[in-house]
Amino acid sequence: MKQYHLIDNPENSSEKPDNQFIIVVNSKTLKKIFKYLVIFISIFLFVELIPYVKSLLMSLGISFILSFVLYPLVDFLESRGVYRVAAIIIVFFVLLFSLYSVLKFLIPSFSHQISTIQNIIQNENPESLAEQLQLILSERVPALQNPKIAHSVSTKLNDLIQLLLRKSFNAILSLASSFILIITIPFITFFLLKDGRKFKKQIIQLVPNRYFEMSLNLLHKSGEKLGGYIRGQLMVSTIIGTLSVTALFILGIPYFFIIGVVAGMANMIPYFGPWVGAMPAVIVAFLETDSTGTVIGVIIAFALIQLLDNILVSPFIVSKSVQIHPLMVILALLVGSGLAGILGMLVAVPVFAVLKVIIEEIIWGFKNYRLI
Repeated sequence: MKQYHLIDNPENSSEKPDNQFIIVVNSKTLKKIFKYLVIFISIFLFVELIPYVKSLLMSLGISFILSFVLYPLVDFLESRGVYRVAAIIIVFFVLLFSLYSVLKFLIPSFSHQISTIQNIIQNENPESLAEQLQLILSERVPALQNPKIAHSVSTKLNDLIQLLLRKSFNAILSLASSFILIITIPFITFFLLKDGRKFKKQIIQLVPNRYFEMSLNLLHKSGEKLGGYIRGQLMVSTIIGTLSVTALFILGIPYFFIIGVVAGMANMIPYFGPWVGAMPAVIVAFLETDSTGTVIGVIIAFALIQLLDNILVSPFIVSKSVQIHPLMVILALLVGSGLAGILGMLVAVPVFAVLKVIIEEIIWGFKNYRLI
């Protein structure tokens, strides 16, 4: 029977006896194995702990996003001689005042539309809503008057409406349960804006000298790419939301403000977002209006808005801030959706972009300096 021996220095070992197999491993190899083992265990533990700290991670993520958005404004005021803390307070005040002004102007219409939708949900059960929708479909699509087709459509509609109502209710409960964490977001954002440079400096100080240049490039490129993408996407979503609200208002669609805002927010999700944003508008137009022309008008309006976004708005504002293959974007969205639902899809692309930068910098460091 063969015996296996692990030795560090084969030169100091005696002559290999019979029936023995010696594995030669030097100290550097052992250190590398240990290093990769620690990295693997750390990643595994992080993934396993995500479900338990999801809310905290979301609060931190939103705070980071806000800090990236507000950082240029704070830096601009500081460059004009304003103390950084005072600059942060001024930016917060202007942001809150602007938000208050917009809400004060739009809140009456918004509240009325919310209460109307709430009354519909409370007074109508999913079965009756499905029956009403099936009746409208049967009137406008004669082929659906076939009993078998009608029963199948009715069942599918009932399941769909129950799913939508359940998801909406769960989203409201989730928002309410995260209220305390939402309150902490401004405080976290404040300290990120105030001490962001100190945090970065402390991180760099922890890095060994041989990794210094790579780490500095990593932080700079990640921040630049992430900040550019987030600011660009927020601006694009605001433009798309404004255009959607305006188009739906002109077409006379009920709940135009809510649907338009949802369309703008959904536009932040690449590929899937525009479809998600357009669906409520088309459904409401189909149910609440008697004109097929209005439904077609809504479809054309959203198609034109997306065309404008694809050929002018997004390329001009977001540019090439995130150079990721479309297939990788879709995979990132699927992973984000599985981990954190809609919010996960919103942050999937920028997070993937940062991971891409990290991997590229590590490979660059390995090729140029043999750092790993």
